[in-house]
Amino acid sequence: MKAAVYKALKTIEFQDRPIPKAGPGEIVIKIKYCGICGTDMHIYYEGILPPGIVLGHENVGTVAEVGKGVEGWKVGDRVVAGPPGPCGKCYYCLHGKPSICLYGFEQTNGLRRDGGMAEYMLVKDPKYMLTKIPDNVPFEDAVLMDCMATAYHGLMQSAFRAGDNVVVSGAASIGLSLIQLVKIGGAGHITVLQRSAAKRELALKLGADVAFNPYDEGDKLQGKVMALYDGVGADVVFECAGTSDSFQTCLGLVKSGGQLLNLGVTDKPTTVVPSFLVMHELDIKSSLAYNYEEVHKCMNFLATRRFNARALLSDIIPLSDLVTKGFERLSRDRNLIKVVVAP
Repeated sequence: MKAAVYKALKTIEFQDRPIPKAGPGEIVIKIKYCGICGTDMHIYYEGILPPGIVLGHENVGTVAEVGKGVEGWKVGDRVVAGPPGPCGKCYYCLHGKPSICLYGFEQTNGLRRDGGMAEYMLVKDPKYMLTKIPDNVPFEDAVLMDCMATAYHGLMQSAFRAGDNVVVSGAASIGLSLIQLVKIGGAGHITVLQRSAAKRELALKLGADVAFNPYDEGDKLQGKVMALYDGVGADVVFECAGTSDSFQTCLGLVKSGGQLLNLGVTDKPTTVVPSFLVMHELDIKSSLAYNYEEVHKCMNFLATRRFNARALLSDIIPLSDLVTKGFERLSRDRNLIKVVVAP
């Protein structure tokens, strides 16, 4: 089979590898699509993982082989692969927090186990990592499940309630998913912050009430947002851009007693003044990945046509174009949302 192997910083090697075999308790998936995630970009450009792994954790496909002892699956079943594999034994798994399992990353395809940027992928934990795709949901929609479920988990972690005024900073795949979910949940008003004009336009089509370019607005942004919300700020602000600037901006848009829910990822330090948090009684909370039950919730949103996943799909490219039309183009073109590889 063809596989894209991460070999070193900014280096992908296309290899011919044997098709994996399903051992006891395992399943082999024939990959239909694999989304390119921001995490994959960090790995490719920053070298945050050891070399030698097949990337890709946003995977959909069909069951190609079922190992001994695996029940409930048959060859040909259409599946989505995720969430990160919980161990079921650590403190967090035993206390209902599988998304922060101590060993989750070690057991996740595309992070420590070979992922879906290949024609086939071995899944060692099908009970928790595979979900059937409803018959009326095409692969082109289901491949956005990881983005949907990450946003959904963040929403469930947050203090959001129906009628709340919301700010979403960052309108890429997770931010755009979140806009749709808070709309479904009955948000009173949704403000979006996003540099890309194309993404702002899409955010409005998907349910946002107003969208600002925070860099164009500059010092006027806070006043404009406050004016929308009775001069006090938003009930919940979701940081999805993953930049220090965005985090700082979000802190100034939450009402006293409100919440900043951090979904974005950056390793750059951000200044937080404790006295500011105390004086405004701000709640800051973070969210990582998602769990098995949340995947089923998202599949239901797709099956009932309440969530527009196709709007987030920018392009489908062959595996051989992963570097030029995938990583390199995504780093240049900020209007792209989700680029998907078809092995």
